[in-house]
Amino acid sequence: MTTPNVNSAAGISFSQMQGMDIESMLMAVQSNRANLLEEQLMGEMKNVQAKNEQIAALNSKLTVLTGASQLAYTDNKTTPEATLTAAQLTALGASQVPTWEVTLKDGTKIMVNEAGKREADDYKAKNWAFRSSDYSGSKGITSIVDKGIQGDPTTFANKGELDKAITELKGQIDSLGSTQQMDMLRLQSLSNKRNEAFDLMTNFMKKFADKRDAIIGNMR
Repeated sequence: MTTPNVNSAAGISFSQMQGMDIESMLMAVQSNRANLLEEQLMGEMKNVQAKNEQIAALNSKLTVLTGASQLAYTDNKTTPEATLTAAQLTALGASQVPTWEVTLKDGTKIMVNEAGKREADDYKAKNWAFRSSDYSGSKGITSIVDKGIQGDPTTFANKGELDKAITELKGQIDSLGSTQQMDMLRLQSLSNKRNEAFDLMTNFMKKFADKRDAIIGNMR
């Protein structure tokens, strides 16, 4: 953001000042300075608000990722995969692809893409455990339901990828939090300068009004 020189008479040309008395010139300069600070303060407030919204969005995504990671399988004999819902995948910004919901006999639901659907069809036909080393029958497939266009289930399928994404998200949030602290300091400084400028302008106006009243009183 470009910082205006609030100590100058920017925006007030020399020709505009010609013919003004010293009081009017001082008032014009001070008024312009106050307005410049007001504009800069509004801009900085919008910047802070935008970062607040960005951090809130990242925190929401972090919550979804953390929940997905906690759902991931931990059996080292299989590829650790997470059972993400369509809503979770969409929230994570996964690319949109045709998606199916595979339901196992134990109630587990797994979202798959076209390749996963072909795998599920094959496993269901053979009555094999789907994506698990548990061959007791509880991991057999009971249904494969077309869920339409949803977030790609393979985007964050691996627990290692989920945990990596969580670490990266936390880094982004920490980085934004650090810059936000500096933004808040600048915002406070601008707010103080803006208040001082308006206080000074108000004092100018009161002083000039008192002076005019005294002159008018002396003329009576």
